[in-house]
Amino acid sequence: MKRVISVVLALAISVSLLSACGNHSEQDGFEDRQISDITEKSEEESSELHTLYFKDSTKSDSAVATFFNSVSDESKDVEMKKISEDSESVTFSCEGNCTAYNMAYVTCGDKKSREFAFNKCVSGWYGIEDYILPYTAGKKPCYSHELEEVTLTGYGHETLLYIWTPDDYDPLSNEKYSTIYALDGQSLLFSEDNGQKLKDCPGFIEQVEAMSSVTGEKAIVVGIESAAARNYELVPQIGISRDEEDFLSKHDSAFADEFDCMNGTRFADFAAHTVVPYIQQHYNVYSDASHTSVEGYSLGGLEAFYIAVEYPEVFGASGSMSPSFWEFDESVWKSYLNKKSFDDNSPSIYLYTGPGPYDTGPEVTDMYNRLKAMGYPESKLTMHFNKTGTHSSVIWRSYYSEFLNVFYSKIK
Repeated sequence: MKRVISVVLALAISVSLLSACGNHSEQDGFEDRQISDITEKSEEESSELHTLYFKDSTKSDSAVATFFNSVSDESKDVEMKKISEDSESVTFSCEGNCTAYNMAYVTCGDKKSREFAFNKCVSGWYGIEDYILPYTAGKKPCYSHELEEVTLTGYGHETLLYIWTPDDYDPLSNEKYSTIYALDGQSLLFSEDNGQKLKDCPGFIEQVEAMSSVTGEKAIVVGIESAAARNYELVPQIGISRDEEDFLSKHDSAFADEFDCMNGTRFADFAAHTVVPYIQQHYNVYSDASHTSVEGYSLGGLEAFYIAVEYPEVFGASGSMSPSFWEFDESVWKSYLNKKSFDDNSPSIYLYTGPGPYDTGPEVTDMYNRLKAMGYPESKLTMHFNKTGTHSSVIWRSYYSEFLNVFYSKIK
């Protein structure tokens, strides 16, 4: 059975504001939901300091970092110190308590930056015009990367893998690396040199680099291409999709027959049983689930969640940014999840969303509460509800290190 998504969310990796993503309009009480792993501790209860670096292209004379807790709204302003200057920017730094606060923004002069996640995997942010990009402190920002391309055959067609390895990666060494699999790899790994405007670069690789620099946990990134039929291949066959009939009515039978084999269930099998074994055979990576994660945005977030739940022995963590859980109604999700057993070996799940109608807040919140009610280990369940978030790659870029922090902290 074919699975689809509406035309609106087929543009999920764009930076524009999207129209309604679900059937709910009421957001009352969402900000009061319990959020696992997003700390509610006060600064007095813990003092784990971490350095924040911020490069300002406007070369302001001063900068103030505002650290805040997205759950309690507790905040603290810290005057930043100018530590360097070059022809392109001025760099400021200060320390913040990453146990008490999980978010931050920087005000240079009278200009406030976008909000971004603050944790051990955050290294630095570069304020350029009206946007910010991640970078690794101590290293000149670079937003072009060499990606190795490998073609694998599975579920009816050829699929490209885009593979990024760190500069110091040595295929002949005994050093092992974690692996992060990114769905929609043709978008998430592309950088300025790969056809994206600088302001639209996902910043995915830069944040993995920063995580490695700060934590010492090294990783490679494998982007899995989604073909022209991502509306099929990123939606699993677990029941009747809400938009299936509408989508199929717009295409002839030849189109439907051509992509009949492309669905999220087969895609997940391909990822777990073809892609992962190939990478583990040809690269210096760990083979255990705790060092292996999968992530995606929108439809990719839906599929990343499904892949991890379906193959917990392969993937120890999943990151779902604004996942399209609305594809299935509650009865379908309950029927599917009731067939699963959840225990300490279940994958760590990170969920991010903003409110409806501009993001998938109602459905993601329902999923978070559903999993808790079904006994999913709360220590492995994290949700961040951003009260001002939208369905946008610019927003996801600012929060991505939070998933990396969850992944890194759960590695055994």
